[in-house]
Amino acid sequence: MSDLLHLRLDAIFDPAFQQMLDELYHAVNWSRDDLATPTLFYLLSSIMTEDAKALAANRLPATGVLLTKVDRLHEGAVEDVCRELASIKGAHIESFDGKTVLSLIKTCFPKAVRARKPTRNQLHHDARRMVIVMRRANGDL
Repeated sequence: MSDLLHLRLDAIFDPAFQQMLDELYHAVNWSRDDLATPTLFYLLSSIMTEDAKALAANRLPATGVLLTKVDRLHEGAVEDVCRELASIKGAHIESFDGKTVLSLIKTCFPKAVRARKPTRNQLHHDARRMVIVMRRANGDL
């Protein structure tokens, strides 16, 4: 099993994997030609940072790879990707039996950290630290 999350997308010729990519692009309304996403990890991270709620079952066709149950996957690239995502989460692939591939991706893929506005105490601390640094640079210690 190779590291499919970091392998170039054009190097994976599995038809089920390519269908899964088409479904991901369809869910977020992107075209494959618009973005130069070299790896699956980059594609998923860009989806999660731009709009994590775009990966929803109601935006997908009724039949497809992403809505297939994990325990019904056949040997191939999609099952290998699911195994890698489960190992990132620290779980075994059998713990996701009965769940869809989409729910496994949403559960196991690391979500983007939202930037937050600094608190008043943090701003005050940063201002005092800057004054100290400026005084030390001027030799006013």
